[in-house]
Amino acid sequence: MMQLILLSAIISIVASASCPTGCSCRNRYVDCVGRRHTTMPNFSSLGVASNYDTLDMRDNNLTTLDNTSFVGAPFKTVYLSHNNLADRFISAGAFEGLVDSVKILDLGYNNIQKLPVALKELKMIEELDVSHNPMRFSNSFPADIMRAMGDTITAFTFGNNQLVSWPESLNHFVQLQKLHVDQLGSFMQVLTPEAFHGFETTLLYLKIEKTNLIAVPIGISKLKNLEELHFDDNPQITDKGVLIQSFPTNTDSPKLRIVSLDGDGLTKFPPVLKYLRALNKLSLDRNLLDFLSDASISGNVTAAELSLVNCGLDRIPGALSDLHYLTHLDLSQNDIRTIEHNDLENLPTLEQLVIQNASLEYISNNAFTALHRLDSLDFRQTNLKQVPDALNAMYPCPAKVDLIGNKVDCMCETLVWLATKTEWCQNHGSPMDITGDCDTIASTVKNYVTKYIPNCPQYKVDNNIPPYNHG
Repeated sequence: MMQLILLSAIISIVASASCPTGCSCRNRYVDCVGRRHTTMPNFSSLGVASNYDTLDMRDNNLTTLDNTSFVGAPFKTVYLSHNNLADRFISAGAFEGLVDSVKILDLGYNNIQKLPVALKELKMIEELDVSHNPMRFSNSFPADIMRAMGDTITAFTFGNNQLVSWPESLNHFVQLQKLHVDQLGSFMQVLTPEAFHGFETTLLYLKIEKTNLIAVPIGISKLKNLEELHFDDNPQITDKGVLIQSFPTNTDSPKLRIVSLDGDGLTKFPPVLKYLRALNKLSLDRNLLDFLSDASISGNVTAAELSLVNCGLDRIPGALSDLHYLTHLDLSQNDIRTIEHNDLENLPTLEQLVIQNASLEYISNNAFTALHRLDSLDFRQTNLKQVPDALNAMYPCPAKVDLIGNKVDCMCETLVWLATKTEWCQNHGSPMDITGDCDTIASTVKNYVTKYIPNCPQYKVDNNIPPYNHG
């Protein structure tokens, strides 16, 4: 037994000693985040090839990478963002140890002005992030380096607030499936129709955010297989910048399922939506939709999920009744104070309603009676003082009601009905789970209903329980 204990201790010491100084190693992951490293650790004793996949060197003080930086360290994923790396101090052989292994490389948030020549040697690279580096011009993305990676790169992230010209060398990424443009210089207001040339048939995901573009780029219309478009926080777009001709609408097999136009200075639903025949999920968060309440959503918009978070709404827009396929609706962070009996009645397919962090204080008793598929209600952090009586008229019962963060009055006279409803739901195979806390007593709503309500006089009367049995 003593020998076993000694052997175990030796194995433990060796294992811990094999991890580089200033890092921790676990689950095939070498964590060196925020440890003030100025040089790359020594990986020679780590056995990377057989023991580790990921190296995380984010938030350090690295300034250079030389030919020895990754010797004996064939990691598959390497994070080097938030350092002080400059391209002139990254040697041509800096990634020698990663040539045949690394697939994901993050160089974001450094001082790189031009793509390092060392990238040309990476034979397996699939995902590269060079965003938020001071790369200002098209020639910051040399064609020979982009071409060398073009056969393997499937995901690319770039952009910064100093970039003044679009990198034409992107056309070498002929296998690109995911493109993320994270900021452009303030003087870039329009992208050419050829901006996405080279990957028109391969790109599936596009995100362009935090720019001064004045229109959704025309080139997007050429992306025949695009499934997901996020064009967010581009405040100069406004309603007139969402052009119908900028979207891939002329196709016999529409693919675009997810669209977000968050924070784009919109005031109404863009007309283009009715032409996106595969649209399933739509987000228009952080737009002041002044005209949404008064104007119908024309056309047959197919979206099943709609998010209108923080849109300056003071009531549930009647125009939503034109969304005949809607199943999920998020109206959080608006000034909606009431849900009236007819606000949602024309949304019979609705399954989930979310109104969080809002001014909501009143729900009509008949607000949900026509919504027979409504299964989840999320009213976290609102001004509701009572569990909505509207639940009592819901058949079948919703599976989840979230009232966390509300100051709920828990009293016999206000919650006897809830105990009866909860029991009915349970007995009919559709249990209703209510989460939230009482304001008037130290108890959850659920606990109050099960523990205290059975002792209430009215509950005993309603259920013919002595001594209030008047039968």
